[in-house]
Order: sequence, then C-alpha cells, then structure tokens
Amino acid sequence: MSGMLLGGMGFFAAIVMIFLEVPVAVALGLVGVLGSAMIIGLPGAMAIGATTTWDSLTNYTLTMLPLFVMMGNLAARSGLSTKLYHSMSVLIGHRRGGLALATIGASAGFGMISGSSLATTATMGRIALPEMKAAGYSRSLSAGSVAAGGTLGILIPPSTVLVIYAFIAEQSIRDLLLATAGPIFLAVLLYCLAIWVPIWMGWSVAPQRVRAEGPERRSAIKELLPPVGIFGLIMGGLYSGVFTANETAAIGAAVVLAYGLLARRLSFEGFMSAIMDTAMTCGALYLVLIGANLFNFFLALSGLPFSLTGLFSGILDQPLLVILLMLAIYLVLGTLMDSLAMLLLTVPLFVPVAQAAGIDLVWFGIFAVMVVEMGLITPPVGMNLFVLKTVAPDVKLTELWKGAAPFVIADFIRVGIIIALPALVIWLPYHAI
Repeated sequence: MSGMLLGGMGFFAAIVMIFLEVPVAVALGLVGVLGSAMIIGLPGAMAIGATTTWDSLTNYTLTMLPLFVMMGNLAARSGLSTKLYHSMSVLIGHRRGGLALATIGASAGFGMISGSSLATTATMGRIALPEMKAAGYSRSLSAGSVAAGGTLGILIPPSTVLVIYAFIAEQSIRDLLLATAGPIFLAVLLYCLAIWVPIWMGWSVAPQRVRAEGPERRSAIKELLPPVGIFGLIMGGLYSGVFTANETAAIGAAVVLAYGLLARRLSFEGFMSAIMDTAMTCGALYLVLIGANLFNFFLALSGLPFSLTGLFSGILDQPLLVILLMLAIYLVLGTLMDSLAMLLLTVPLFVPVAQAAGIDLVWFGIFAVMVVEMGLITPPVGMNLFVLKTVAPDVKLTELWKGAAPFVIADFIRVGIIIALPALVIWLPYHAI
C-alpha cells in the first residue's frame, strides 16, 4: 500500500471517528500510532509516541497554555463576566438593540480574558438571555447575539486555539496575538450591523429602555476599568516588547488573581475551583496536542501533505484560488465537527500548501481561526448553538439558526475583507517593536 493511500485512509478514519464522537485525542492518537506502525513498525511507532509525548509536555511555547486557562477561570470566579455585561447594558442598553450590543461587547471583553468561545457562550448565555427576555427581545435575536458573541473568544488574546496553531505550524505566538487586532475590530463592527439591520428591517424585536442616569453610568465605566486594563496590559506588553508571550500569560494570571483578592470577589473555594478546572481543561488540551502530534508524524511519514501540495501545483501561482478552495473545505468540515478538531486535522495538510503558494503563515493562522469561528455558529453542528441550547433549553433550534444567520453573513463579509486587504492582519505584527 502506498504511503499517500495510507495517509488518506488514516485522515478519513480520523474524520469518521470524530464524527462518531470518539474523543479527538483518542481518534488522532490512535490513527497516528497505528498508521506509523504500518509504515515503520510497532517498535518505531512506540518510540516516536514516547518522544512526542515528552516534547508536547515540555514545549516552552505551551507553558502559556495553563496560565491563560487559569486567567480565564480566575476571571470567571471573580465575577468579571457579570460586571462586564452589567456595565455594557447600563451604558448602551437604552438604545434599540442595546442589550444585544451589550452582549457582543461583554462577550468580546470576557473572551479576551477567558480565551474560550464555548466558555464565553455558556457564561454570557446565563447572564444575558434572562435580561433580554425580560426586556421583550426576540428570542432569535437574543440567542444569535450570545452565540455569535461567544465566537469572539476564539480569536481575542489570550486564545488557546492560536497557541495551539502556533505550536503546530511553528509560528510566533506573539505575532499571531498581535495580528488579531484588526480582525477583532472588524468582527465587533460587523456584528453590530448584524444586530441593527434585522431590527431596522422589522425581522427582530428589540424595545428601547430608559437611559441610565449619570451616577449609574459613571459606576458602569468604573467597572469596565479592570477588564480593559488587563487587555491593555496583554496587548501593550506584547506590542512594546516589554513582555514575551509567556511572560504576558504569567503576568495576566497574576493580575487577575490580585484583582480578585483585593476586590474581595475571589474566595478560597473559588480559587481552588478555578485551579481544579484549569487542571482538568489543560489535561484534556495536552492529550489533544499529544494525539495531534502523533497524527502529524504519521501524515509526514505517509507523505500526504507533500502529495496534497502536488495536487495544488496547478494553482499555486494563484494564491486566491488556493485560499478559496481551503475556505470551501473548512465550511464543509465546520458543519460536521468541533472547531479544534477541524484545526488539528487540517493545519498539518494546509500549512505546506500555504507556504508553497507564498501565503504568509501568520495571516493564514488568523484566516483559519476565523473560518473555524464560522463553524461554531453554522447549522446544523454549530458547537456554540448546542452549548446555548444546553444553557437555555426553552429556545428552539430553529430560533437559534434564525438568530445566527445574520452573524454568519457578517463572518463571510469579514473573511472577504481580510482576503482583499491582508494588511489588516499582518501590518501590526511586522511593525511592532
């Protein structure tokens, strides 16, 4: 059996197992070990497995992963998510669609602290949905804004997905985090339009509320200072070169811990709960990374990535066609599987093709993560939609799909803009100190 055929069969087997809800780490690791054993023998495959496990656990880049996860857990236990939404609703909740806009803003703020789309969706769903329901908002608009706002967590620094991409593609995590600035601003702007347009067209109901008075507004601005300060510390330290990405993760976690203690919002029980959640989350992430490394080694042995580059050879001199073809593949996979699984499966195959086509790998990382975001709210298997359905079981799936539709369109527009204007992504990383 040729290596390319074996690689293709292994890739298909991994997709089938993930589709059948086999854990991603198990699916990738099992295919990686068995496939490698068929090529170099079982002793060689086991030796590679041991080395891969050690390298994954001791990689310096990945030391920031538990720190970023802990920062998000400490922020949640310190009540920053509740304060974020309350502040945003006070400041803009009186406008038409203001609570939905507040949900997007608060999701962006919480996402920059937690770095997790699913965690952001679950947290903001519990906070925002009851308030929008009480204010008379359409359930589709309420659910759509929460699910879409949650996707911002996968892109906003600190992003665990970007850390994983940097590890697999061997790119600078600092450059990737800086490259998110333009796409994040664009995402928030387009999501606001995705709220306003259906309201203006009469497709969604979003009554106005009474405007908050001066003292309440000043208090809301004061509550926004901690999360804004934490984000400023992360991006400012990275941009100025004062901190490395790993140092930024450590300092960010320490600052959130200090805030929780000084504000007396973090109890000992909350601290221990955050530590336990961090350990469990990071344990799962490291298992996934070990499985992904085993799978990548098998693909390299089979020669499938190089064969795929050969298949693209006819259009490598036309990067736009390469990008559009990858976009189509991502959209198909996004309806079938989880975003992390999709990224882990495709990055080892697509990175060599992108390099051969002359596509900047920092830009490609942001592009890939943005397209994966679309999969989180794209029916029928948008993971954020199912998380929200768990949080709010009374909301029908059809209402979730209807509410997500304007945001999916906004995502298509955003992807089109960064393809047409790649400088929005790559200018800052290459001009930072």
